[in-house]
Amino acid sequence: MSLSDSALSAIMVAERTTSILSLVTTTFVIGTFLCSRSFRKPITRLVFYASWGNVMTNAATLVSRSGVLAGQYSALCLFQGFFIQWFMPADALWTFAMACNVYLTFFRKYDASRLRSIEWKYAIMCYGVPFIPSFVYFFIKSDSKGPIYGSAVLWCWVSTPWDVLRIAVFYGPTWFIILLTFTIYIRVGLHIYRNRRLLHNFSSADQQGTIDSAFEIHASKVVRITSEAAHANGPKDTTAQAHGHGHGDLESERISGAAENYVRYSVTVERGDGIPMAPIKQPVPPASAAGQNARNALTSAAAWAYCKYAILYFIALLVTWVPSTINRVYSLARPNSVSFGLELASAIVLPLQGFWNSIIYIAISWSLITKFLRRDRGRRSYAAGRRPLNFRQMNRKHLKQSSGLASVGSSEESENFEMPSPAPDDRPSQQAANDNTPSAPVAVTPGPRASRFQDIYHKALRATVKANSYENFATCFPTPARYVPASLESVHRQLNAKLEEGATAEFNEILKEREVVKGLNELDRLVGDARRRKDGGESESSVPPHMLGADGLYQAHLAPFLEHAQDSLNAKLETTQSQNAELADRIIAQRKEMESLLSGLEAVMADLEGSAKASTQYSKEHSLRQKSMQVDEDIKKRTAV
Repeated sequence: MSLSDSALSAIMVAERTTSILSLVTTTFVIGTFLCSRSFRKPITRLVFYASWGNVMTNAATLVSRSGVLAGQYSALCLFQGFFIQWFMPADALWTFAMACNVYLTFFRKYDASRLRSIEWKYAIMCYGVPFIPSFVYFFIKSDSKGPIYGSAVLWCWVSTPWDVLRIAVFYGPTWFIILLTFTIYIRVGLHIYRNRRLLHNFSSADQQGTIDSAFEIHASKVVRITSEAAHANGPKDTTAQAHGHGHGDLESERISGAAENYVRYSVTVERGDGIPMAPIKQPVPPASAAGQNARNALTSAAAWAYCKYAILYFIALLVTWVPSTINRVYSLARPNSVSFGLELASAIVLPLQGFWNSIIYIAISWSLITKFLRRDRGRRSYAAGRRPLNFRQMNRKHLKQSSGLASVGSSEESENFEMPSPAPDDRPSQQAANDNTPSAPVAVTPGPRASRFQDIYHKALRATVKANSYENFATCFPTPARYVPASLESVHRQLNAKLEEGATAEFNEILKEREVVKGLNELDRLVGDARRRKDGGESESSVPPHMLGADGLYQAHLAPFLEHAQDSLNAKLETTQSQNAELADRIIAQRKEMESLLSGLEAVMADLEGSAKASTQYSKEHSLRQKSMQVDEDIKKRTAV
């Protein structure tokens, strides 16, 4: 049973309307991504890459049934079937690639740079794998079934006699990829749910009056400060110990207003093993309950952001593939029957892949899109407000050079500082306890140059530490700066103190290991001795030869010969260099002459070859002429007879 002309016309209108809608939204995605760097995050980059496949798919679906009407062997029909088989399943693969990014961020701790380094693999998987069957279909046909590409009611695709290939090569693998995508999102959702419960329990304990214990700093052997930015990757993975791993693409748009000016992160201050000292207590301000509620609200917003995007992917995949799959299973079960409702539903949902990707893109980048459309100067002021964060990278490089002070991770998104923990306020008591210990003797007293060198180093170190102001430090950790500023300020003082202490200790160790003070003192002695000799040589009169020592006599007699030998060698060197230059010019001239002779020889050989060819041709023509003359004479003789 075939469809009526009115039904087919309705299907064509639905296909082209949804294709145009998808093309418009896809063009918006591509345009905004290319016009502004603010949109170029890992997840939006994948949507951008998928958009090109959506454009190709919509180019094929816009043709609608025109390919079928043109004929099974027409170029239009083959083009339409090839593009649908190639680019339509690529959209599900790109959705799977986005889920893989979420998995790698949460469970493999990938940062933005590592995610970007594997995007070329995603491109090969999403566009290369579907290309293989779509290209092979051009060369497969049989006498009974004909070619693979042909009428599929909606458009040219895998023809009805080859209906089993639709399930085996198209819908089957696509649903397998969709199930893998859902599995990843379910696992990540359970992970977020478990950690959110832990954070909720931790927050409840804070509200009962234990917030001091979370941020108090005990003077012990080691204090470890761990922080990790979450502006490059998505929703936070926050545990009871407040150690977080973020996925900024799912979280970056969940906070508006003042919170947009800060980088999301987590911070931990842990107490190591050692002799406990009096903790530095931080009084809880009256607004601490409101701060806890705000933190819980942010965590809930992160969970809701993840749920929102997961639900969008779920709806997009189901709406796109469920009706079309049911339609193809129905056509496989009843090859001689066509359902207008299923065909119309497939004609509506399949071209809308780009539309759903655009909806997800807009949901992720809504705040950026509003700023982009308004074209105000908010982004410039925002970028100016973020500039102090550049000091964080500079400080990280400086800490990496101080092996005794810190251990810094290589990731751009995390910092791990490990340092001795006594606060600056506790130093006097410790120094008083160690006053009875004699200081180590100074092996070498620094001279003028060594003293000046140490003075320059200390000035540079103080300038570096001074640059790490509390304002810059608080910009990196906005939440503690808002809720527990005194504790954060204490951590900042400890960090600067230990930075200075550790760098100075390592500098002194280098001075001792390489004997810098001793070498500079020796340089002072040599320079002073040279100056004295110079001053003495200029002021003293000539010394009689019999008053000179053995070294002086030897040098006095040897110096003239050395000067003469040096002059002779310099003259020979100049002569040799000039001769080499002349030889080089002569060689160049000879090479040019050889090239001209070779070109003339080639011309003569060409003339000889032409002469030989002409003589050969003449001999052949001459022999023919002789034969013709002999034939003429024979004819004349016979005529005379």
